[in-house]
Amino acid sequence: MYLKTIWLEIHIKLASPNKIFCQCKNEQNFDTLIPNTNICPVCTGQPGALPTLSKEVLELSLKLWKALNCHINRRSHFDRKSYFYTDLPMWYQITQQYEPTNVDWKVNFFVNNYEEERTVRIENAHMECDTAKMIHNGWAALVDFNRAGTPLLEIVTGPDFQNEEEVIEFLKELQRIARYNHISDADMDKWQMRVDVNISLRKDENSPYGKRTELKWVNSFGMIRRWIAYEYDRQSKLLDEWKENEQQTRMWNDTEWVSKLMRSKEDALDYRYFPEPDMPELILTDEQMSRLDQQELVIPHQIIKKFKQEYWFNKEYINWLINDQEVLNYFMSLVDLWLDPKITAKWIVWPIAAYMKENFVWINELKFDKEKFIEFLNVAIEWKIMDNQLKVVMDEMLITWKTAKKIIDEKWFSTQGMDDSELENIVQSVINENQAIVEQYKWWKTTTLGFFVWQVMKKTAWKANPKDVWEIITKMLS
Repeated sequence: MYLKTIWLEIHIKLASPNKIFCQCKNEQNFDTLIPNTNICPVCTGQPGALPTLSKEVLELSLKLWKALNCHINRRSHFDRKSYFYTDLPMWYQITQQYEPTNVDWKVNFFVNNYEEERTVRIENAHMECDTAKMIHNGWAALVDFNRAGTPLLEIVTGPDFQNEEEVIEFLKELQRIARYNHISDADMDKWQMRVDVNISLRKDENSPYGKRTELKWVNSFGMIRRWIAYEYDRQSKLLDEWKENEQQTRMWNDTEWVSKLMRSKEDALDYRYFPEPDMPELILTDEQMSRLDQQELVIPHQIIKKFKQEYWFNKEYINWLINDQEVLNYFMSLVDLWLDPKITAKWIVWPIAAYMKENFVWINELKFDKEKFIEFLNVAIEWKIMDNQLKVVMDEMLITWKTAKKIIDEKWFSTQGMDDSELENIVQSVINENQAIVEQYKWWKTTTLGFFVWQVMKKTAWKANPKDVWEIITKMLS
């Protein structure tokens, strides 16, 4: 067995209105865009065209750096990264190699169903421009420059991951940060977030890191799992045979479920970095830093920590509440109104989530607004209605405009035709049939009362008012 060491190079496409160095529109979905329509002399690399850093790109970058609690360099500059590919219109990429806007920071996240906390070091994070897109059409290779110059944030982690689950949970946390703070949609299916996964093996913790292999352009968590498992087996076989692994870049082939050699892995010297001569040094002003300090950003890790430590939520509750910002905002707004977090979360995660999933709707599209939710919870507390009955009420509320009280008045829990003596006789019979539970009453009052209410409601065919039943049982057992 060998120890895995994994680190990542992550590219996040910013949700700015324009590209990074020109005024061309920053399209978020290239599949619906006619090729070579959002282009200009700057992003196509025409001679004499000069780049100018977008104000919006800079502000979004700073937001991400702050959300990740990083150290921001007040003084930075751009560099040229020279390589010669067909999809690179200028024959170089404008990036930040030596003095980026951000260095030396850490990200906290949870693993193992939110039971364990991990920390990952970030070695470098910077702005850069994307390349064009290659389109292969039979014998021809075409170039779409719509993507050229779109703004990217590249984040390079330290070698701090030991398995694929840590990698995936970290990426989910990064996704949530980007989405919740409107920095990027970070949709991997649309290539708004893509990952280069690096892996090396060594015999033990005291051994030096082995030569790394990089898988380019990973855009799904499933691919991450397949790649890491495959690469571990491939490198393990080489080490078992006393062969040295080569530092290389590979591409995954989903058809054959193998990775194939793309090229030898380059080092920094191969790219011949030097300061970008067409752009001035980037100096952040006091006003920009002050404006950044005043921004209130959403940190998902802190929210998860609160859910666990203060509310004692399980993984199901956390998953449903944290993975959709609108659901999270809906829940937090109700809690801010002093509603019980556990009770509120129970009804969101249980029937509301099921309805959303079955009907393909978002929470802000429901007829079930906050006022109705509050009234529903108040009715549940006041009437002491059982959960299975409440679910029926809520299910009807989700598909109609009716309130909880109106639904109850129309269909359920009416004691009409059942006088007090009849109801008391039913309660007495339930007590007589369950003497063992009666003995437990003095120890677990709430639990046992719920049991008796349930039994009485079944005997009345769910027609009795649970509040009345509760009062009668309490009186008889006291």
